[in-house]
Amino acid sequence: MSPGATKKIEAEFFKTNAGNEPVKDELLKLGRPIKTEIGADIYFVELNWKIDKPYVDQLRQGNGPSERTIYEVRSSVQVGNVSQEYRTLFFVYDNRMVLTHLFNKKSQKTPKKEIDIAWERMKAWVKEASVRKVKASKATRKKTIKKK
Repeated sequence: MSPGATKKIEAEFFKTNAGNEPVKDELLKLGRPIKTEIGADIYFVELNWKIDKPYVDQLRQGNGPSERTIYEVRSSVQVGNVSQEYRTLFFVYDNRMVLTHLFNKKSQKTPKKEIDIAWERMKAWVKEASVRKVKASKATRKKTIKKK
């Protein structure tokens, strides 16, 4: 992948109401080389969206305007003699890849509780995005009215 390549979607961290960024915080705790490998996998998805297995898998389908589909970026990281599996859960909104949850996968199937965390964060983010759009629309109308 060449530096400066055009991304099809842009990754951003989900932020809680308290200002925490759970995925970013977890990456920082993991340190190198794990966070570097996971970051490279996320970057690969940004450049090549919409891709499928083995890089990305769909976990839960969204329905309607207030829900988005939850996907996972699959990362295999070699630490010494041990290979560890990590999953970064995200959803896509317009041209954004919103990273909602990161965990070390230790079972064959992605645990429902991990998907549920990403799902709840997605719903909160989409709801807040709708509020921002309404506020931006009202502000634009006020500016237009003042110009007349």
